[in-house]
Amino acid sequence: MSDDAVSLLRTVLAAPQLQQQLARMPLDTKTVTVIVDAEATSLSHPDWRAAASETETVDLPIESARPPGSTIAATDEGFVPLRRVGVIGHGKCPDNDYRLVGRLGSGGTGIVYQAHQRAIDREVAIKMLRDELAIDPVSRQRFLVEARVIGGLDHPNVIALHELCVDETGGLFYSMKRVDGTSWDERIDSLSLAENLETLSRVADAIRYAHSRGIIHRDIKPENVMLGRFGEVLVADWGLATSPSGDRALRSVDSTIGGTPAYMAPELAIGDPRGIGYATDVYLLGAVLFRILTGAPPHHGENLLACIHAAAHNEIRPTRVEGELIDIAMKAMSTLPSDRYDSVEGFVAALADQQQHEQSVRLVRRARKRLDADANDNNYESFRVADALLREAIEIWPENQRAHETIRQLQLDFARSAAAQGDLDLALSLYESVGENDCEAAARVRRLRDERDEQGRRESRYSALFTHSPEAGLLTRMSTGHIVEANQMFEQLLGYPKEQIVGRRISELNMWACPERRLLFIDRLKADGFIDNFEAPLFHQDGTKIAALISGRTAHIDNEDLIVSTIRDITLRKDAENELKRSRKRLCDLQRLAGLATWSYIPSRSQCEWSDETFEILGLTRDAGPPTVKLYSGLIHPEDRELFEATLSAAIDDGASYNLTLRHRMPNGSYQSLIVRGQPILDDASQTVEVYGVLLKPTSASIV
Repeated sequence: MSDDAVSLLRTVLAAPQLQQQLARMPLDTKTVTVIVDAEATSLSHPDWRAAASETETVDLPIESARPPGSTIAATDEGFVPLRRVGVIGHGKCPDNDYRLVGRLGSGGTGIVYQAHQRAIDREVAIKMLRDELAIDPVSRQRFLVEARVIGGLDHPNVIALHELCVDETGGLFYSMKRVDGTSWDERIDSLSLAENLETLSRVADAIRYAHSRGIIHRDIKPENVMLGRFGEVLVADWGLATSPSGDRALRSVDSTIGGTPAYMAPELAIGDPRGIGYATDVYLLGAVLFRILTGAPPHHGENLLACIHAAAHNEIRPTRVEGELIDIAMKAMSTLPSDRYDSVEGFVAALADQQQHEQSVRLVRRARKRLDADANDNNYESFRVADALLREAIEIWPENQRAHETIRQLQLDFARSAAAQGDLDLALSLYESVGENDCEAAARVRRLRDERDEQGRRESRYSALFTHSPEAGLLTRMSTGHIVEANQMFEQLLGYPKEQIVGRRISELNMWACPERRLLFIDRLKADGFIDNFEAPLFHQDGTKIAALISGRTAHIDNEDLIVSTIRDITLRKDAENELKRSRKRLCDLQRLAGLATWSYIPSRSQCEWSDETFEILGLTRDAGPPTVKLYSGLIHPEDRELFEATLSAAIDDGASYNLTLRHRMPNGSYQSLIVRGQPILDDASQTVEVYGVLLKPTSASIV
């Protein structure tokens, strides 16, 4: 920063009226322009009617603010055709070339209207120079240059200009394509990161093209980008465009400085034309990227004046956002232009590299997510998929250190998992692949492999006795679930030939119809060391379901914990039980058809069931809540209650049926005598599993 440049800023801010006005203005993202000439310094902002006015502006009407019939003496360079402009709803104007429909927005130097172009019968946008600037030669020249700059930029991401004109009063305007859409700032927070980065890339394409034509935009921000309904991305508002060299028209109006303080590069905020170059637009592209990532522009302050100071000293808003994208933004926003990307191409290339890197990073995240999801399953397929994802990530970005570190860690995790599942040879090969063949874990696996081989030789000594057991049996390792031996009866019962299952994990056979029962069996066995008559459904190899009774014991043989399991087929017994249940259900249905009040009680679950007739005979509704023994006992006369409870206990303990006459309290407080009959239902071990009965009214019911 040169002393002259700083003094220029001080000169602008030293004007008390301007400084007060800047200090009163809240922070916004609108364009401020400062015109410095030999006679005076003037400042323009969309919310001010005049550059040095003490009063903030109000919205200007569509029609001109100049007195009717007044004209401006035009001394514009070059040919500017006359076009008649009217306003819809203000009388018939058949000769008007353009009819204004409504106001679309405003900037530091102009106001944009929607208009209808009569000659071509189309809707266009018209930008008119503000009335307070229309008589200023420098502002008019700046406006002419802006129009000619846009007209000379033939690019799909630059808004198309139709014609530059002057109206009957001498006011300058130009017509351009009417974009059916909104400005980027209105949608930036609702778009995804990928969509915003794509928009930024297309904006950068337009700026890169402008630089190739020797033009610097100087006011790149989301508000100056239009997003059309059909995917158009158009850079607009080239009113501050300048040229570092060569373009005489642009250089002639370089006394105009300005931009948007919230996005300004330091050289713009200072106001040093000598420091403004292509790197200025690189800074602004980085500032827009900062806005995308953090949700706010880089510079801030309590008011507009403070924001300009922050921009001049390149004080960037603090953020917790981290990653390669924010690093790109910060490099683009370096204080010194020489520290930024050397061109827009460099900035775009950094974004493209980041996108490639991000794809590689996403693949690493997918690999980690896959492994974390199956962390407790030791799933070989998950390791295989994760390995493929990581190798693709490295292929896309060979310098992705996290991918290299993760694939190494994956191999180590895979080796540990293989070792835990007994795949000792696989584990050793994995340790060798990452150069860890001599590590302590690999040495431990080698010892386990040697012990396994010796264990195999030992197991052969007792397998013959186990093989000829009269009951179906399995011998499995408790640590891994691998089947060590299966006898001939197991093959006959479940149809699995021994040679197909020995060495495989029991969970791989899908033999258990209910995997949760298998886990419960293992948990009880580990807790107690044995389990008897554990009932569970098993699948025959052909898919037939078998009701089985399984007993198991843990045995420590040759320094290894094994599970010795025996299996009995109880399918016939279960069929008989199911037939008994069906018979009981038919009995219940018949009693229900007969209108009997039935009830049942399952002691193991303290669960009761009443028929609708039971509720009815007791004068209750189901709204009274679920039936319980406590509820029913509370309805019995206190003098009869002890007899009922003792009789029910005897039925549960001894399997004794009963027939009692008990007094029951009715909802009106009276008591009704009812006959209560109960019949215990016993299992094979003569244990009561259910008490079932009915409530009957005596032949001559008594009301007490």
